[in-house]
Amino acid sequence: MAVVATALAFPASASAAALVPLAPSSSWGSEPIHAASPPGDPRLFVVERGGAVRIVADGVPVAMPFLTVPNVDTAGERGLLSIVFPPDYTTSGLFYVFTVAKVADAFGGPGDVRVVEYSRSANPDLADPASARLVLSRAHSATNHNGGQLVFGPDGHLYVTIGDNATASNAQDLSNDLGKILRIDPREQPGGAPFGVPASNPFVGVSGAMPEIYALGLRNPYRASFTPGGDLVLPDVGQTTWEEVNLGKATGTSAATGLAGANLGWPNCEGFCTPPNPSFADPVFQYGHGPTPPETTGCAIIGGHVVRDPALTGLTGRYLYGDVCREDLRSLDLAMPGADPRPAGLSLDAGVPIGFGEDGRGCIYVMAASTAYRVAPTASSSAACPATAAGGGGAVGDPAATIPPAADSVAPRLTLFGARRQPLRRVVPVFARCDEPCTLRAAGSLALPARAATTSAATTAVRRSGDPGEWVQLPVRIRRGHFRWAKRALRGSLEAIMWVRVKATDSSGNGSEEGIRIRLRDAAP
Repeated sequence: MAVVATALAFPASASAAALVPLAPSSSWGSEPIHAASPPGDPRLFVVERGGAVRIVADGVPVAMPFLTVPNVDTAGERGLLSIVFPPDYTTSGLFYVFTVAKVADAFGGPGDVRVVEYSRSANPDLADPASARLVLSRAHSATNHNGGQLVFGPDGHLYVTIGDNATASNAQDLSNDLGKILRIDPREQPGGAPFGVPASNPFVGVSGAMPEIYALGLRNPYRASFTPGGDLVLPDVGQTTWEEVNLGKATGTSAATGLAGANLGWPNCEGFCTPPNPSFADPVFQYGHGPTPPETTGCAIIGGHVVRDPALTGLTGRYLYGDVCREDLRSLDLAMPGADPRPAGLSLDAGVPIGFGEDGRGCIYVMAASTAYRVAPTASSSAACPATAAGGGGAVGDPAATIPPAADSVAPRLTLFGARRQPLRRVVPVFARCDEPCTLRAAGSLALPARAATTSAATTAVRRSGDPGEWVQLPVRIRRGHFRWAKRALRGSLEAIMWVRVKATDSSGNGSEEGIRIRLRDAAP
């Protein structure tokens, strides 16, 4: 606490940046609240709270929405709250949204907080609205404390933040997902489960605990993000006294510490525990609700991103964030004791920040109630993100944010490719590549959905190595008995589905996994 208190006296920010509107306020159907991009994609996908997702290409919004999510409630803090694209979006075409239901429908009841999977259509600028598949739904009666963030970690898993439903005791109850951050595999699983739970999740096997829980003790984790170096930044909106920023390493990295299994303390503690309590993980930074000092006060934190764009002098490598009770933005150095809070030198012309976004090139965006802005080097900069905006990114607090992360702390980025419909053969080919030298291991299982019969060991494993960017063929061989089993099923006009899981491991032991679903047809003439 003494470190935090003494850090409040700081010089004026030396940052050089400006907020450049993406479009006039009249261009948006409802409040822009979040933005994201598929990996490496120059397009920006802006989420409107009312349910639309709009593409911004070369700094200009596309007139036709990419997707309009139905049955979205905008009462209180509800709405369509975020979108995320998995690392394999280029090949899978799948993506996920976090939404709050207005009325009961085929997916559940009113007020439910939901993660829904969609697929893009044949037109890359349009999603297929009929492809909606419910991944996860939780009853949520309060119109506030929804949480609302979806973000893929460097381990390839999806992190989901959910608020405590305005009932503080939920945050400490492991039998529900409220007041938690979850960690899941959002893809449909063999046997039909709507999502998978990583075996390394901290509460797997704990009696009475929901296995998808990654961390607990949160009030309203409205926003979360991963830094270029793989750290999870998790702000939590406070009640009457403190706003806080929590920090931890993602499970699966060599420095896996911090938030995996952590109890962030709510409602026992708000901000730092006083007196200290070893049962609860303290934040790395907090600020109060009082009238002074003005540089660090507020009422509800709006979490952002660690800036990768090297053109944003003075902000690169720092965590940019806002507060719903302030028009100005601020920044932190999360690697320093006390986090070195500073003004960002940026203020909204009208309204307050309600969300942030980052695109595939590393440009940062700020969402307000009436418009969306790019954080640009100067007021005369284009709204379009330049192709050379940012590189890979460094560790938290590293001003040289275009330096790639250390090889021993980041899992290889894995991309899969394979025909989604194939004739039944003993060998099913799948292709994979990594962004660094890696060893690839593939294995699969077969399922007959019509019979609800699944085998989990239908193939022999194959292992091969690849250079960065090199497509490696992984011939997945079906075991003889299982092949005959599937062949008989297909002759009987049943459908067979093969699930192939590929794991990539680098020389430091960091691993990532991806999966692909292949529909098999009878190969007989």
